[in-house]
Amino acid sequence: MIFSTGHYSSKTRKSAQILCNAAGNIPRLTLIVDIVPKPDSIGIFQVLPASLDLDKERPQDQKHPWQYEFAVKNVSTEDLKFTIVSRPDKFVEVDFPENKNVSAGGEKTFKLKFDQSMADELLSKSVTIEASDSTHTRFTLPISKARRWGPAPTSER
Repeated sequence: MIFSTGHYSSKTRKSAQILCNAAGNIPRLTLIVDIVPKPDSIGIFQVLPASLDLDKERPQDQKHPWQYEFAVKNVSTEDLKFTIVSRPDKFVEVDFPENKNVSAGGEKTFKLKFDQSMADELLSKSVTIEASDSTHTRFTLPISKARRWGPAPTSER
């Protein structure tokens, strides 16, 4: 189902009927959305890039193979400390010291280092960071790899 927010600007409801081969009364599915005009504007910090697609830059084309960087820019008026609240447990090492301080208006670069064994794997993971502001603002950096750079794993041949 695709829902275009188009001209909507507040809470909206849409419903659809799910057709299936089940007997009896077919219930309706109701979606309730609260439109956020600028979903990518957090307001206190920015993460660049906003997502990481590993298929765009193969390791042999990189200056530092299997290593990617992302920057956290503090756009608020106060110093912020950042912590990682969620990270992949396999294939990825995050070079992001706990309680990393980023001064107001400042920017810090962090590294994601990938294990070379993931070259033949498909990947859809994320890293979530949290700021030390009063609402504990979080940002999730999606990481994806939809192509294999070598032969398929033996279990899938």
